[in-house]
Amino acid sequence: MISYREIRVEEKQQLKELIDTVLGNLERKEFFIPFTEQDLEDMFNKNKVITYGAYDEGKLVGTAQLFFDESYTAEIKKILNIDSNKIAEFGGYLVLKEYRNKGIMKHLEDMLISKLKEMNYEYAVITVHPDNIASNKATEYTGAKIAKTINLGDYLRNIYLLKI
Repeated sequence: MISYREIRVEEKQQLKELIDTVLGNLERKEFFIPFTEQDLEDMFNKNKVITYGAYDEGKLVGTAQLFFDESYTAEIKKILNIDSNKIAEFGGYLVLKEYRNKGIMKHLEDMLISKLKEMNYEYAVITVHPDNIASNKATEYTGAKIAKTINLGDYLRNIYLLKI
């Protein structure tokens, strides 16, 4: 049975291994904007990011993050012309291949939305490559709507906006 909770700092290596495994097996590398070393550090800084995990008998099999620090949301706020400081970005959706299509991402998204409601946030944004059908479907599950399709650096993305 899959269980869900925040990933603890002492599980950082397990998170890195999950990231390396999933990204190493992606057929289309442009589907995922790689994490920087700073992103990995911030995943354990609760003032910037909350990192959730899905576990199967203690094994980390999926993850998603809630990025709410201004350093993560400023560019998208500008692109979408949003003035609110109560905006966060969902990101880092990763699930091991053998655990896909089991509702893990939907459960993690529900956790992200619940956390934003608890924090009294107004919006969430999610960026997804237009050709990544599974991730677009998972994002649409939240009720988010495409606000714009644009290049973020070298990465083409649908930018979804979700009113919380």
